[in-house]
Amino acid sequence: MIEAFDLEEPDDAVHAEVSGRFRDYNAERSGWTVQTFSLVRREAGEIVAGGRGLVYLGALEVRGLWVDPSLRGTGLGAALLTAIEAEGRGRGASRGMLYTYSWQAEGFYARHGWRPYGRFPFPEGHERIEMMKEL
Repeated sequence: MIEAFDLEEPDDAVHAEVSGRFRDYNAERSGWTVQTFSLVRREAGEIVAGGRGLVYLGALEVRGLWVDPSLRGTGLGAALLTAIEAEGRGRGASRGMLYTYSWQAEGFYARHGWRPYGRFPFPEGHERIEMMKEL
């Protein structure tokens, strides 16, 4: 017999609770802790660039790097990525990982020393590209 499950939508609160339990499980069994940080640039009080870093098990995971479209190509994205990498190194990371999608920024990351190590082909023709870099 298959047990019934409750569908939760939106699921932010449930996801946060389950993720917290998963984090606690990992910490108890491996000693792993996750340090998170965000770096942002504001102009006139509004965020125009930002990204998140997670450091765990000696690695940096870059998440959600974003630059306002009007500021792309100005070097702001490169500066942000460099700053996130430096913060990760300062927190003990020696290697970095991230993912991007085929319509996003693979070329940008490659120009900054990131190399692909895996691709997931979506049925609709796009790819998720996993990338890494020695820091």
